[in-house]
Amino acid sequence: MPYTFRMRTESVDISQYSFDEFITFLFDRDWPPETEKFDPWYWHTDVIYAPDLICGYYVRLFQESQFLQERFSKLQIEEGFWAIQVPNLDCSAFRIMWEPDLPFAVREECVRTMADLFKNLFAAEPLDTSVQMWWDSLCYDWHCGNRARERGGEDERMQDVIFQTLTAILALDSDICQKAALHGLGHLHHPETENLITSYIAQHPDLSKEQHEYALAAAKFEVQ
Repeated sequence: MPYTFRMRTESVDISQYSFDEFITFLFDRDWPPETEKFDPWYWHTDVIYAPDLICGYYVRLFQESQFLQERFSKLQIEEGFWAIQVPNLDCSAFRIMWEPDLPFAVREECVRTMADLFKNLFAAEPLDTSVQMWWDSLCYDWHCGNRARERGGEDERMQDVIFQTLTAILALDSDICQKAALHGLGHLHHPETENLITSYIAQHPDLSKEQHEYALAAAKFEVQ
């Protein structure tokens, strides 16, 4: 499914970057003042990259993400994770997970290690909006019809991988992680969603009214 992008204004070749250089590329950026027009760098950056190398870097990042807090500000981490999850950036995880030149098993590992990212970093540092919208970005294609389980193939296989990853995140002892997982489940449209969320509600009798209603909305694919 094609996506529409803004005019590119910068070209960067990261095909030979080390892991540390890649992390710097993503996170070592100035956050624009609130008074300036929102115009993130990843809207107009053309990236030359090696998909297999970058996929491996994402796996490492998601498994070892705690170091980011020692090197970058909260705002830099926030902006970096927005760049990672959206289709606008050529080398984003969104684009990598659908890269046809990579074996499915390699892309599957990248998605599954996102559960480590939530467990090791986001559970302790929920940031601002990027964590809550992470799975919205990665799952919305099923919600809007760009992808459909009925087509089979990778639409079905990747949906199953994401569902299993969201199931692991939903089981974390973290309100922010649970809400992010519910958000994703509400857009993924996996056939086992209602059963999973029914079980989740039963295992969490202390949910607030708001949390309970949000879970029910996710089970019906009605989250915003």
